[in-house]
Amino acid sequence: MSARNATLVAIVTIAAWVPRALAAAPDAGALIAGLARPAPASVTFTEVRFSSLLREPLIVSGELGYLGAGGLERRVTAPYRETTVIRGDAVRIERDGEAPRSFALKRAPELKSFLSAFTALLAGDAAALARDFTVTASGEQDRWSLELTPNEEHARRRLRAIVINGSGAEPRCLATFDVREGGSVLLFGVGATEPLVAADVSLDGLLARCRAE
Repeated sequence: MSARNATLVAIVTIAAWVPRALAAAPDAGALIAGLARPAPASVTFTEVRFSSLLREPLIVSGELGYLGAGGLERRVTAPYRETTVIRGDAVRIERDGEAPRSFALKRAPELKSFLSAFTALLAGDAAALARDFTVTASGEQDRWSLELTPNEEHARRRLRAIVINGSGAEPRCLATFDVREGGSVLLFGVGATEPLVAADVSLDGLLARCRAE
C-alpha cells in the first residue's frame, strides 16, 4: 500500500470512528435528570477514607438518606454507630457514648459541597448542580462518569473535585478529592456489600474498580 493510500485509509477510519465516539458521550443534563429519586430515599454505602493523618484507610458502612432539598441523613452502623443529620445550614451529629454535637454547615466546606452535589443529583437538578460546580460528563450510558469541580473559591481551598461513576440511572461510586492529596470513595448499593479490608485497599484500586463497574 502506498503512503498516500495509507493516509486516506487512516482518514476514513478516523472519520468513521469520531461520530460514534461523540454520540456515545452522555448528555450531562439528561444523565442527571435520570438520577432523580423521590424523597425520602435511602441507599446502603461503604466509605473508604484516605488521609496522610491516618495510619491506614478508615472504612465505615451504613446508610445514606436523602430527605429532600438541603436534607441528608448519614447513619454509620459499623465499626461504630453514628448519625449525622443535615437540614438547611444545621448539622447535628450523635455518636454512641458521646454528647451530641451541632454546628453550622458553613464551618465544613467539604461537607457542604458533598451535600450540594448529593442532593442535586438525587433531585435530578442539573441547574442546581451547575450553580455550585463545573460539570463534565464522559463515558457511555452503561458506564458513565461525572466530574464536578467547585465553582466557589472558598470551596476550592479544600476540595479539588467530586467524581461520580455509574451505569444507566444508578450511581455506583462517589469519590471526593481534597487539596491535601487525600480523599474518600463511597460505594453504593451492591458495590457496598463486598467486605473490604484496610490493608488490601488503595485509592487507585478503588477508583479503578469504580470505573470498571
